[in-house]
Amino acid sequence: MTYPPPASPDPFSQQPDPYAAPPAPNPYSPQPAADPYAVPPVSADPYAAPAVSGAPYSPQPTGAYGVPYTPYPAAGPATPGTNGMAIASMVLGIVGLLLCWCYGIGALPGLIGAILGHISQKQIRERQQEGKGLAITGIITGWSAVALTVIGVAIIAIIIANDPTFWDAVQNGSSSSDWD
Repeated sequence: MTYPPPASPDPFSQQPDPYAAPPAPNPYSPQPAADPYAVPPVSADPYAAPAVSGAPYSPQPTGAYGVPYTPYPAAGPATPGTNGMAIASMVLGIVGLLLCWCYGIGALPGLIGAILGHISQKQIRERQQEGKGLAITGIITGWSAVALTVIGVAIIAIIIANDPTFWDAVQNGSSSSDWD
């Protein structure tokens, strides 16, 4: 007799359950290497979703008739965007500031920019749009252009009023070439 004696089938041992879940694979076992240049399998059904490959340079998946398959983006609410009147307000306010010393011309774009800024602020609140900072910038630069233009015109008027030779030249009808 050999030691240990050969194992005989135990009639009382449990048989494996045929309906039990298969045993989980060992996550630490080595995985077979996949070919990074393999072409994904093509389905016989032209309406089937294309197979996705992990290869970096695999051909683009195609739908029926060889047309590239591009899914539509998820439909969501459209973003309202930036208020155009706020942009115009800021631009006109800056132009008004640049022109405020040009014989009072800067008051007009500055005034229009400030008014557009106030209107655009109301639209931004109602329509949930972006551009609040642009509207505020347009209001500030617009009213600043108007104020600087008024101050500039007032300074020029004071200088002219205090120049005694100016009124004599106006009364005598001399031109600006006589002042040189």
